[in-house]
Amino acid sequence: MNGERKISVMLVDDQKLMLEGLETLLALRSDLAIVGSAQSGEEALEQLRWVVPDVILMDIRMPGMGGVKATEIIKELYPDMVILILTTFDDDAYIIEALSNGAAGYLLKDIDGVKLVQSIHEALSGNLLLTGKVARKLALNIRNKNSRLDKSCKGFELTQRELDLARLLVEGYNAKEISEKLYLTQGTVKNYLSDIYTKIGTNDRAKAVLLLNRYLSE
Repeated sequence: MNGERKISVMLVDDQKLMLEGLETLLALRSDLAIVGSAQSGEEALEQLRWVVPDVILMDIRMPGMGGVKATEIIKELYPDMVILILTTFDDDAYIIEALSNGAAGYLLKDIDGVKLVQSIHEALSGNLLLTGKVARKLALNIRNKNSRLDKSCKGFELTQRELDLARLLVEGYNAKEISEKLYLTQGTVKNYLSDIYTKIGTNDRAKAVLLLNRYLSE
């Protein structure tokens, strides 16, 4: 990576074979570094006392603390942590709950190496990795689970510039892309986004997108 800092990754999966496979796969990448692996949510939290990675690849179903609860606790402790869920096709309910808790998206366990690395980079860029089916379920889940957020939509007003950023955020653009489209520095965009998040009362991108989409539709 020509001296650039590597993306640090922690792997959390109760299947040792899965952990070894991921480690082998990601070790081939010069832009990634495995900084820890755990086989339960409790073990992941223990490791986070010593090392805080850029990205966690999190299994859903594990003995003890599973991925849903672990995601919730980790996001409370480290709001900026990027967590990607590792799952199979039949985990819809778990996926929705984990995304509601702040996960940045989900990956199927049969994902190929190129797509996995691409997904890690996309998540770090601020993109939310969802399919339409899961996005619809997530919207319904958050609307039911956090009805108080619905009421807050009428409790804030955005400036015209904030509206411009909000529309691009809802469309899936990250901070760098927004800065290019609006001819602003990335620092300025991040300041605007911080102000928007403060106004709507959440630092979670998934919830922010859903709230702003609802706000812009009114």
